[in-house]
Amino acid sequence: MSRYDTYGERDSRIAEDLDQGFTGFNNKLRPDQLGSGILTESNNGRMDLNGEWQPRRGMEIFSTPFSAAVFALSFRLHDTLPSVSSYSRGGEVLTVNFGSAHGITTGDIVNLSGLTAGGTVDPNGNHSCTASSGTQIQITIAGLDAAPTGTLTVTGAKLDTSASNFIHAACEFSDPNNEAASYIAAVGTQSTILVKTSDSGATTVTLTYPTGESVPEGSNIIQAFNKLFIFRKGQIALQWDGDISTTTFSLVSNGEYTQPTPISITDLDFADGIATATVSSTSLLLAGDVLTVTTAGSSGYSAGDTVTIRAITNSTTFTFVTDKADATNKTATVQKPVSIGLGFTHMPAPEFGVYHQRRLVVPYRYDITGSSGSATITDRKILDEALFSDILDQNTYDRVYGQFRFNAGESDFIVGFHSFSDDKLVVFNRNSIHIVANSLDLGSSISQVITNEVGCLARDSIQQIGNNMIFLSDNGVYGLDFVDLYNLRGQDVPLSASIQGTIDRINQNHADKAVSVYFNNRYYLAVPLDNSTTNNALLIYNFLNKQWESIDSVNDNDWEYTHLVVGGSGDKRGVYAINRTGGVHRYEDRDDDTDRYLDIIGGSNQSAIVSASAVSRMFNLKSLDRKKWNNFELHLQSSENNVSDASFEAITENIDGIIDLGSVSSLNGEELAIDEDVSLRGRFGNKRAYGLQFKLTTTKGRPRLRALKVAGAITFRNLQKAE
Repeated sequence: MSRYDTYGERDSRIAEDLDQGFTGFNNKLRPDQLGSGILTESNNGRMDLNGEWQPRRGMEIFSTPFSAAVFALSFRLHDTLPSVSSYSRGGEVLTVNFGSAHGITTGDIVNLSGLTAGGTVDPNGNHSCTASSGTQIQITIAGLDAAPTGTLTVTGAKLDTSASNFIHAACEFSDPNNEAASYIAAVGTQSTILVKTSDSGATTVTLTYPTGESVPEGSNIIQAFNKLFIFRKGQIALQWDGDISTTTFSLVSNGEYTQPTPISITDLDFADGIATATVSSTSLLLAGDVLTVTTAGSSGYSAGDTVTIRAITNSTTFTFVTDKADATNKTATVQKPVSIGLGFTHMPAPEFGVYHQRRLVVPYRYDITGSSGSATITDRKILDEALFSDILDQNTYDRVYGQFRFNAGESDFIVGFHSFSDDKLVVFNRNSIHIVANSLDLGSSISQVITNEVGCLARDSIQQIGNNMIFLSDNGVYGLDFVDLYNLRGQDVPLSASIQGTIDRINQNHADKAVSVYFNNRYYLAVPLDNSTTNNALLIYNFLNKQWESIDSVNDNDWEYTHLVVGGSGDKRGVYAINRTGGVHRYEDRDDDTDRYLDIIGGSNQSAIVSASAVSRMFNLKSLDRKKWNNFELHLQSSENNVSDASFEAITENIDGIIDLGSVSSLNGEELAIDEDVSLRGRFGNKRAYGLQFKLTTTKGRPRLRALKVAGAITFRNLQKAE
């Protein structure tokens, strides 16, 4: 192709510019300010170390753990009905008289409420009825053995939401008794279901809640002490012991805390440096508990000495390490620590918690009083206090040594915690960040502020990645570095500075819902963009390329990235995306360009093509003059599993316009075969413009964009404006 242009006497030699690989995208700078290999846009794309841009793999349905609560109506819903003037029972038939015409048709379903059963059958609820007259209906209630009492209200049918499940939280659960067993714990409204990852979700375990208990939206779950804990803001937390053979959650210890009482050891057996103690019951003891000797007896210890429980061996014996000589039939009295001042408390109905140095750390907003099972929960209206549990004891919290308050008196509140190296707990407030150090000994723990200049927007955006702790703030994605023996310091510039155009689109009213994970050298951050109230986009940072890589989305307005979990082992390990009204999905699991997903619990499986596109930087041939754009060349290769196709456009600036450049199939004569590579050339038609961007939109498969070259010549040097 000629290197010189003969269009006019003012025209110049044709110049070329090219990108031989791609590492990330940047939408903060103008497109003509970007360097080689930086895209302006990358949607649903991946850029590995080889410099190729390629659409991501499709998402696959992994498990649909919950089914919908389906209630069939005869489909006449009555918004309002007249008041009931009287009702009577005749056998299993309840006759209801209204004060005026009811408008009900035989076969309609109505809801009865306000009645007290006179016998064994509750007459309240939804029932089909017969319209015996314009002001009277009759309802047959099977087994109605006595006349009900109370004030009856009749309305249109009501859906029974107690049978429905929405997924409110999720985490990975590793079976402590089977190192090969990994599960995704999907926390539903009425039950939690464990989805086993090693057999592609074929095995599920349903964990039920105590009678009358459910899990509301906004709850959180973690695995700690080999147990699962569900935190319900302002409600008693639920716990499951982690034993697959038992499938019921229970309430954590609650109500007024009872001070520990002396424990009488009736027999001590010293052998080979291990003491075995016999007591009446070990039900209130845990491995790791520190016991103080209050009465030495014949043990050889002195009052005030301490011993640490090594293991609970059965219901009446425990062991600890001893330096006493071998002996048997020794006695002593020991006691767990007794609180001073405010005393101990049970877990204070937190919204979330974190495992740190063998302790649970939770926000201290609520006080727990009353009796176990009927606890009284009082809102302290203090939002910036944290409470530490005793070591390996989720039921005991010291309100003197284990209580910390951050930014007291300021308009600030705790958003999240992160357990850091060297016995440091990082406390993320909304407007500040703090550290609690030396928590192994709460009596000597100290807290200090890292910064009052930035805080955290979303608890689940926090991730520790190498020497960085990443989180979403008001100013974008920030990081904390640790240097100089783990001293933390904040970064001056947000990690997300290069994609500020996307950060500005985050819906601040719902940014607290953002969730994140770290996997395969990538930080995945799900956020609500534009007017969305749910996480509809996934921002991905590639730590190998040190660039933001993509804005992912699913081509369905009903989809949301409610929760992200890294789970599984071996080839099943990966990112799992869980949506509140659907199920568990393996992200980037398919070899093709199709997302398969569930967006309604109990609904049918959905599928959508991955809508991937890349927009190059603006080529301007390093000149502010207008150019006459001549030709382009690009190198493509199809994926190893799919036939590929894509469409091409050129976007020009001053003069503004869009040039249709055709497609792979039109330029190549056919679609690009599996794993085939090709060099495609085409012309821009000598369009005049200051700068030009190239846009690729995939229409089939997962083609790899390897290199791009454009050519043009400086032209039209007169002083007339162009726009």
